[in-house]
Amino acid sequence: MKAPSRFSVRLPVAAAAFAAAFQVVADTPAAAPGTASAAAPAPAATPAAVASATPAGVPVMEGHETFVLRRSEKDYVVELSGICLSKDGDFLWGVGDNGHFYKIGFDGSYELLWAVAGDFEGLTIDPETGDLYVCDEPSAVLRISPPYKEAVPLFDVEEAKGMGNSGLEGLTWYRGRLYLGAQTGATLWEYSLSGEKTADKRSLRSVVPTISEIAGLCREPGADRLWALDSNSNRNRPEYLPYTLYLFDGGATRLLASYPLGSFADWNPEGVCADPARGCVWIAEDCGDDCPSKLHKVRFSGL
Repeated sequence: MKAPSRFSVRLPVAAAAFAAAFQVVADTPAAAPGTASAAAPAPAATPAAVASATPAGVPVMEGHETFVLRRSEKDYVVELSGICLSKDGDFLWGVGDNGHFYKIGFDGSYELLWAVAGDFEGLTIDPETGDLYVCDEPSAVLRISPPYKEAVPLFDVEEAKGMGNSGLEGLTWYRGRLYLGAQTGATLWEYSLSGEKTADKRSLRSVVPTISEIAGLCREPGADRLWALDSNSNRNRPEYLPYTLYLFDGGATRLLASYPLGSFADWNPEGVCADPARGCVWIAEDCGDDCPSKLHKVRFSGL
């Protein structure tokens, strides 16, 4: 989804602890543009307090760093909406709303590889082949195969064609098939890699009624868990939680935990990528056409 335009970069506020549905979360100080913010736990968020507020066996959010993806006033990552790990796990692939395809380092460095007409949103990788799959909103799914020179149309999710700018946003590979999520109705579909629908559509609201949309999806490598991102502020919809990261079992039938992100990702956090090797979940934040995107490294124990 296109982020609203703004004319200045807003950075995280000073550290403060607050209670959440499942845990205590510490915010971190602001960073200068182009650098990472230094993560610092809030005094009240002791390890014992965090552990006691989180269900057993569920990852605990411990802090974050924020990278502003900008080299200069005119050279920055535009509307980053989807991210995933490379096949070898040594960098992130990224896509943006303007059809941009990026290679992104874990230190916030980046390279724009190419751009085409499109509204790229969700992004995932087949860990067996290295093929990338991309959502082109509202309804198209494309494949980018090694050596990653072009995006090839695969199929359309027919039920998403009328959703406009609230269509397909989340996408993840899971056990040889694709999970696709839309903003409209927090709708979830399952498709084969060749484009055959393998299950009826459903809404994640049937599992957790506080989710307003699906902005991003990620199957956690090495674990049977699914991360889902809600990028809405929901200021005028109190029945939904604002800026929240949800953790489900692999089949998205049971909620395991939820994590508030609004203290540092309150613009348009749209991409999610679990990275157990680095003990973190990466969050891509689309900050509109006229401001650089952000990459948040959210540290977790228990990944």
